[in-house]
Amino acid sequence: MKVFAAAKVNLGLRVLGRRADGFHELDSLVTLVGLGDEVTLGRAPATTLEIVGDGVAVDALPARAEDNLAVRAARALEREVGRPLPTAIRIAKRIPLGGGLGGGSTDAAAVLRGMDALWGLGLPQERLCAIGAALGSDVPLFLLDGTVRMRGRGERVGRVDMAGAPPLWVVLANCGAHCPTPAVYRAWDRLAGEKTLTNDEGMWDNLGFFLRTGRFEAVARTVGNDLEAPCLGLFPEVARTARALREAGCAGVTLCGSGATVFGLVGSRAEGERALAHPALSGCWRVCTQTLPDGVMAAHGPLTPIVMVRIHVGQPCGV
Repeated sequence: MKVFAAAKVNLGLRVLGRRADGFHELDSLVTLVGLGDEVTLGRAPATTLEIVGDGVAVDALPARAEDNLAVRAARALEREVGRPLPTAIRIAKRIPLGGGLGGGSTDAAAVLRGMDALWGLGLPQERLCAIGAALGSDVPLFLLDGTVRMRGRGERVGRVDMAGAPPLWVVLANCGAHCPTPAVYRAWDRLAGEKTLTNDEGMWDNLGFFLRTGRFEAVARTVGNDLEAPCLGLFPEVARTARALREAGCAGVTLCGSGATVFGLVGSRAEGERALAHPALSGCWRVCTQTLPDGVMAAHGPLTPIVMVRIHVGQPCGV
């Protein structure tokens, strides 16, 4: 079973304040993009994990397989159904880790979706989302197709209808900086002070309208991320990446999640390829891709069963 695990970008991210449980209240409009990992699953005598890739895509992976979010997802699914589901998991990594693109979370969601199909469990989406929310705030959004409104600490998700919306061309750039999420939120706390923040529903209405009607310039003016100022203040190299994207001709340059990846919008593939070749971005990992407004399932097909999978023979993750 092969599953496409798409990366995400936050077209808009509002931080509404710190909650009593220590998390922050968020409201974000998130869309999936064509950059993604490929997760291959197969029934096996024991659960194993193989990860292939290099550079920024696999730096800082957990030393123990059991600590990887993909394996934790498999274990959570086993607990949910009350029986072992020994699965060989192979992940071809293309999404930078710790870059704000949801690389670990999308792999976990792919494992939940794929194992549900592989083992014929037939769990409803709501149940899979509940399992995903216990694993990480971003996991549930990857269990939905298309553009998603994400609220709470990220566990409250709902699909936003973008039927007919043209895709956006997006240039992603990552300088390889490590931006710990807690540090970025602490910096946001210092900047926000005691201000009482309210959400602007009009912003989401406008952004949704601009996306559906293909108004590229208006989308570029409206995108934004409340974590950008604290992140760029803490990490000058991320600020340099944002400047490099602007120098390369990108519009609406915005931080992805809590960093370190930054994205910018371009009007066409050709403009994106010119941006990738710009000298200002020469030291960065970078890629040009499209948003997937109609959902990753529509763009890349359903879960793909395959006749044979290559099982990695290595130390089992457990019984």
